[in-house]
Amino acid sequence: MTKEFLKVKLNIKSMKSQTTTTLGNTIKFIMVLFTLLISGITMAQTTVTLEDQCNCEVLQGTDVSAPGVTTPAGADLGDLYVNTATGTIYYWNGATWELTSTDDQQLQNFTFDASTNILSLEIENGNVVTADLSSLKLVEALTTVVANTDGTFTYTDEDGVET
Repeated sequence: MTKEFLKVKLNIKSMKSQTTTTLGNTIKFIMVLFTLLISGITMAQTTVTLEDQCNCEVLQGTDVSAPGVTTPAGADLGDLYVNTATGTIYYWNGATWELTSTDDQQLQNFTFDASTNILSLEIENGNVVTADLSSLKLVEALTTVVANTDGTFTYTDEDGVET
């Protein structure tokens, strides 16, 4: 009976050892997982500003409302200005505030003056854009057909070859 009692006692010690090892591994896993989650949250809190990215100063207000204005002055090349009323972003080109993007205006009407070769395009904001087409050369193929007195015809192609 002593041998059986020792076997049971050894089995109980072995089970305690396995339970402690399993519990220890679970705690280690939870600690590693917790550490990874904390480090991920910490990295997600990094704030990067536009000024950091463009190495410029970002101004704001309502002073700049159209491209080409010179106030507010004192800006450095590449500085940005955000119009807080419209949300439009301008950049300083060294002399004036200019738009950072363009507006795709829709064509409303167009006219062509054949005497001056000027094409005028009216866009939706009321502006008219003109293009001088006089520098374009028209390439025509000149051919002729002449009725001969004997009832035949002479065809001359663009290279001057008669048939």
